[in-house]
Amino acid sequence: MIPPEEKRPNPAARNLKRMLIRRYGIVVVLVFLAVSLLAVIPVRSSVLGIEKKRLQGDAEVIAGTAAQYIKQGRGADLSGLTSIIAPPNAELRVTLIDAEGKVLSDSEQDPASLPNQADLPEFLSALAGNITCVIREYGSVGPAGNFFFAAAPVTLDSSIVGAARVSKAEAEVDPLIFRIWGIFLGALGLVLLTVVLISLWTHGTIMRGISGVKEAASAIAAGSLDRRVPEPDIEEFSELARSMNAMSAQVKEDLVELSEQKGKLETVLTSISAGILVTDTENRILLMNPAAEALMGITAAAALGARVIEIFPSHEIDLAFARATKGEKVDEQHTLIYPVKMTLRVEVTPVLGASGEPVSTVGVVEDVTAAKRLERIRKDFVANVSHELRTPVATAKALVDALLAGAAAEPATAERFLGSLDQEVSRLAQLIEDLLALSRLEAEETHIRLEPLSVAALLEDAVERKARLAADYQVIVKTKLDYTGEIRGDRKLLDTVFNNLLDNAIKYNRPGGDVTVASAVADTGNAVELSVTDTGIGIPEEDLPRIFERFYRVDKARSRDTGGTGLGLSIVKHIAEVHGGSVSVESEEGMGSRFTLRAPKV
Repeated sequence: MIPPEEKRPNPAARNLKRMLIRRYGIVVVLVFLAVSLLAVIPVRSSVLGIEKKRLQGDAEVIAGTAAQYIKQGRGADLSGLTSIIAPPNAELRVTLIDAEGKVLSDSEQDPASLPNQADLPEFLSALAGNITCVIREYGSVGPAGNFFFAAAPVTLDSSIVGAARVSKAEAEVDPLIFRIWGIFLGALGLVLLTVVLISLWTHGTIMRGISGVKEAASAIAAGSLDRRVPEPDIEEFSELARSMNAMSAQVKEDLVELSEQKGKLETVLTSISAGILVTDTENRILLMNPAAEALMGITAAAALGARVIEIFPSHEIDLAFARATKGEKVDEQHTLIYPVKMTLRVEVTPVLGASGEPVSTVGVVEDVTAAKRLERIRKDFVANVSHELRTPVATAKALVDALLAGAAAEPATAERFLGSLDQEVSRLAQLIEDLLALSRLEAEETHIRLEPLSVAALLEDAVERKARLAADYQVIVKTKLDYTGEIRGDRKLLDTVFNNLLDNAIKYNRPGGDVTVASAVADTGNAVELSVTDTGIGIPEEDLPRIFERFYRVDKARSRDTGGTGLGLSIVKHIAEVHGGSVSVESEEGMGSRFTLRAPKV
């Protein structure tokens, strides 16, 4: 299952609605600017041109009217003529000027107060016979500003006798231009509103198309890989939905495969008896198996992210992993004192990335303390066997050499030597027999034949077999059978156990001593305790932990005298273990010993 990500807004994400409105708005503004440059400004020029033509026409009409007045003989006093001939409601200022530039009449001011107009461009053009209109700044009446000045020649009998001029403030034309601008601004606002509405409509259409996609994608992200994305009626989104469905199916398939691989890996890691550690390039633990948890005394959950040295106090192991992060393959053994004395074999291999550089390490940490101990025991065993065999073989060879050298010719000496030779050969044969028996027990090659055995019969037969030996050593053997029922065991092997225990109890006793063979039900009730107790020399406390080791003797000199091989108690321990039981010893030096065999009760 894919864990859902934390739902946090992406600071880089953009809102679709605002983006549509913004972009369409930019388009509208750019179009408006383009229209303004291409239409509004030329319209202003066109309006001004039309106004100029109209004023030129008015000037020409007024010039003709003035010429008629003069022809009719009414031109003696022209000062009031302009107010008469000015177009009604035209808001035009009419001025009549003679050929010398003197103002004869003006519709707004006293002609005498006006300066000569001879140097003005419209007047000069009119005297040249042209009807013209210019825009120039003028400020004699009211605030200064640009004005239209249109002039036409006043002609009498083909002679130009003056000029008629009309003027109008340019500001009076601006409202028309502003109305045109207002129309454009209103159109812009309408278009912008239309753009916003279309953007919202488009946004709604898109959101309705992807709402199902969004909802299904969230469910898939939360782990519902069986969820399918509905296909919207928008072609591009429909393709997206199909791609997401294909991706979901592929992810599910990959997750199933990864889960199976993870299960196999976990099974393998769990079943491996050696500790497995995976670390990154900073020696931090990424993975560890149960064997590593047991070895290092920490759970994987607590160890993840920690350094090796932080969870296991071994500088050597930490250094081995550190060397592996540099590309070195490490295979070595280290003997640790703390937290417990142990010998560990550490094999660390670097894991190389695509660039050839180490990206992690895989380490195998194995406790080889038992193996080292077994190796040492084997070496000791070989040394002990060699030593034990050397003595009887050397003695037998010396006796044979002596007999060959002439001792055989002396009957008394020959008889004594042959008796000693017989004793050494018997001892050698017993040693070899014990070694073979012990080897078979340790190798688990001995076939155990379990059957119900009477405890009373087993112990009484063992005591009876040792009656003569007890008489030779002046030891009294007695029985105390509190339990006379049955146990499950191999009769031959158990006879071997009690032969060895009774041999030791008798041979390491003192004249007049006692040996007690007893049976009782154990405290747990499901086992029987069979014991052999003597009143002999006992075992020193410091020797008790090693008493069941091979070839270990408390009194080496006496052991050789009694013909012991040093393997009897080791054989007893192995026979007890193959029966699913155990053997223990209690002893006090000079006070005797008690060996107890715990066997399953039938």
